[in-house]
Amino acid sequence: MVEDTYSTIGLNDADKLAEEWIVPLSEKNKKLRQVLAEMEPFKLEGKDVPFIIKFFENPKYNFFNFFPGAVRLKNHDCIHAILGRGVLPKDEAFVIGYTMGSTGKMTKLKEFLFLLIVSWFYPNAYKFHKEERKVFKGAREIAETTKPSDLSKVNFEELLNLDLKTARKKLGICETKLRLRYTIEKQTYPNSKESQRLV
Repeated sequence: MVEDTYSTIGLNDADKLAEEWIVPLSEKNKKLRQVLAEMEPFKLEGKDVPFIIKFFENPKYNFFNFFPGAVRLKNHDCIHAILGRGVLPKDEAFVIGYTMGSTGKMTKLKEFLFLLIVSWFYPNAYKFHKEERKVFKGAREIAETTKPSDLSKVNFEELLNLDLKTARKKLGICETKLRLRYTIEKQTYPNSKESQRLV
């Protein structure tokens, strides 16, 4: 059982595992369920997430649904896996941008306000800086252009036994265009660990 296997992992070890973890787009055979199990040792629990982030990104708190794309933490983890992103800052920016873009409801005003909030009011470890804002915008753009399923509405429980490639196909996520976007990101940020490992 995953819980037993990792029960002796300390906080620093968990941080290191999180920093290194990624299941790239080239991985075709792993099932979504397996990938989520890999994340168990370092994944955040709801109680670990600062309230301001929950308020804007979790549907339980997003009462007015002003920013589209709010998802529960487990679904957010599923999106990381399906998009082939780790959990470092640019990975987070891409996953959030793609999720919001997939709704087709993210206006320029909402993008401006969200990026303002996440850049100035989020805790330091979660803030978007200039590069993360650009990654977010690129992710939103590719999602709006390719029009995948609205990821905020997907029942990921139904996809747990699918391999990642099949899950992407079912959701209408264009792997070729993702790969192209990741190549551009890799070339744009040569000193970014998360960008360099994408392709």
